[in-house]
Amino acid sequence: MSSAKAALESDTRVLAFEAGRKRKIRVNTISAGPLRSRAAKAIGFIDMMIDYSIANAPLQKELSAEEVGNAAAFLSSPLASAITGTVLYVDNGLNAMGVGVDSPIFSDLDIPKEQH
Repeated sequence: MSSAKAALESDTRVLAFEAGRKRKIRVNTISAGPLRSRAAKAIGFIDMMIDYSIANAPLQKELSAEEVGNAAAFLSSPLASAITGTVLYVDNGLNAMGVGVDSPIFSDLDIPKEQH
């Protein structure tokens, strides 16, 4: 999966250059975090991925399809007219985390945790 995502990110940049120069078309990619959907249920462990994301992302909440759709609407709108070749992470900030907050490296830090 990681090599496929890396290829997609590279393709986004290459296509942005080629489509932009040849046809003035913008190309961007949305990298969504774990999302509860019928398709995601097929992988079997989506609930575990969502739980991990909620516990470790800066914004501790479940991602919604509407939030991903809003990002797509923004990218396709005139508001994003100068944005191309970008990977937009819609994942409550999980992509910014190098390690989970449950990692032993954080044991001496006072990291606030949401009370459920």
